Amino acid sequence: MKYLQAFGVWALIIPIAILNGGFRENVLVKLGSIANPISGIILSACIFAIAYAFIPRIANCRKKDYIWFGIMWFLLTNLFDLSMFLKAGQGFAEYLKAYDVASGNFWALVTLTTLVSPFAVAKIKHKV
Repeated sequence: MKYLQAFGVWALIIPIAILNGGFRENVLVKLGSIANPISGIILSACIFAIAYAFIPRIANCRKKDYIWFGIMWFLLTNLFDLSMFLKAGQGFAEYLKAYDVASGNFWALVTLTTLVSPFAVAKIKHKV
């Protein structure tokens, strides 16, 4: 049950990520080359905030559960994003370019945030 709850918390990230993308494309894009990094930082902060608000509510978790939540979120995030690339007709090579921080894309920060947030929140909230 707790893994299903962790999945539900992760699912809250999807509409936030979509809104963040719209904000980047309609507002931040006017800032030029800093639009992608700012968007990545905003999304990472939102992911951490969602984890902070909801992960402590999942009962009966051990240290390993929080680690597995992060791994699950990391995999789900990457699979979801890859599916969006493939749906748009782009290949795996294009998807991997999103991890090129030197190009100004902070997707690596976003996925790292999904990986560490459940455990980091558990540590902050003294759950582990």
